[in-house]
Amino acid sequence: MAITGDFEAYLTDNWYGHQITVTALLEAEAEAGFDYAVVMPQTKEVPDNDELVEKTAGNPHTLPCVLMDPKRGDEGVEALKNLVGKGAQGMKLMGAVHKYEIDDPMVFPFVDTAGELGIVISVHSGKDNCSADRISKLAERVPDSPMIIDHMGYPDNFEDAMQVCRDHPNTYMGTTLLRFHKLWANNPEETILGGVREAVSELGAERVVFGSNLPEYRPIQVKRAIQRLDLGGEAEELIFGGNLGRIYGLS
Repeated sequence: MAITGDFEAYLTDNWYGHQITVTALLEAEAEAGFDYAVVMPQTKEVPDNDELVEKTAGNPHTLPCVLMDPKRGDEGVEALKNLVGKGAQGMKLMGAVHKYEIDDPMVFPFVDTAGELGIVISVHSGKDNCSADRISKLAERVPDSPMIIDHMGYPDNFEDAMQVCRDHPNTYMGTTLLRFHKLWANNPEETILGGVREAVSELGAERVVFGSNLPEYRPIQVKRAIQRLDLGGEAEELIFGGNLGRIYGLS
């Protein structure tokens, strides 16, 4: 049976009046036919990583990914080690939330430690301090560690993200793109994610990983947007979970 999964979904206390618990999150994933979800804590200045690990402990469908702030320095590196010891399987870097340059040298010890611990690294990409071209400096430090580029460099740096993937075979494009198509299709059921097609065409389907950015969008909405590309069954199997299974070592 093929592995299915979502590389980016968040717990949150209040999303338009709704609490996204582990149960609610997995129900949304199941609606789209996904068995696994990489679960991240609510994106705030001091994310509750310990709570994330506790809430996902023992659940075979969740892969906890902690959100780390490199400004914490050595204390943060030790915290990362402790969290992985408790069950964390991934690390997320989000300079847009914690306000740092993604290629600042203070980030390197966190990336190096993640590589040593054998966990997956997810990196937010976007504008300015999170521009996708800066991720190259991180990827080259840990050539044997999988690194997912969230948002594929959108809205302004898709080509930079593509170049990072060309240069570094350990990097992957994450399909959390639906938010950037609001100007062209206010209805998610009409959106077509052309950047995914281009990434698959040049890099191969094995370098593209499905992500929904739940709760911003339901996984099924992003899945349908990708299905409208008509990439074929083999490519969809890889994107919708095969690659995630390989990256996270799922059986």
